[in-house]
Amino acid sequence: MADAEPKDIDQVLLVLQADPPTLTKNKDGQVGNQKTKYADLVQVNTQVLSRLNALGVVWVCTPTLLLPDYRFVLQYELKHVASGTSKAGMFPLKGENAMQQGSAITYARRYALLAVTGIAAEDEDDDGDAASGQRHAQRQQRPAPAAAGRQTAQRNQRVTGAQPALPGEDPAGPVGQDQHRHMHALWRDLGYAGDENRDTRLGIVAKIVGQADLNSTADITRGQADTVIAALRERKDRMQEPSQ
Repeated sequence: MADAEPKDIDQVLLVLQADPPTLTKNKDGQVGNQKTKYADLVQVNTQVLSRLNALGVVWVCTPTLLLPDYRFVLQYELKHVASGTSKAGMFPLKGENAMQQGSAITYARRYALLAVTGIAAEDEDDDGDAASGQRHAQRQQRPAPAAAGRQTAQRNQRVTGAQPALPGEDPAGPVGQDQHRHMHALWRDLGYAGDENRDTRLGIVAKIVGQADLNSTADITRGQADTVIAALRERKDRMQEPSQ
């Protein structure tokens, strides 16, 4: 007698996890200075999606810009077509240009699908241990006792080099396009949109960041832009408060 068809997404996952597909790590990667291997998206699609499709499930991913915070995420859904039941969520995406965002989307599609289905590649824990393994190696390689000043400098250099600011996250870096879009939306909501209000906007920004000789918002840093956005959002919230 043939097995009964799964009635919903939970039963689909029960069937899939009882006999999971085998994934092999076929691609080289790197986490910091630690070399790793992983199962690429093509293999994941071939091995996992084909099984899901046979069980009446589709996997849908949509890169989405969330308002009003202007966060770029990958919205995903694992849906059982017959019942309409699903498992859905969002995976944050980072990247300052199309190439970086494309890489982030590829990674998110693979990572989210494996996380939702509970499927793992062979020796998957090795990837999870990469960061801790790197930290253990650093502890094992500590230098012999030296002058206090020199030892402190070496330690600071090691920490700084191990955790550089990610692209688009350095507060001292230039203002990002995402922040420009956020500020423009807030200016519009506050009634300061349009070229005729440019000088007024610039004056407000200069006052917020304490930079009297500001010629353009393109000259502020990412950290300053965050300060401006917070101030504008606070002003918008005050405007929307009901009058007493």
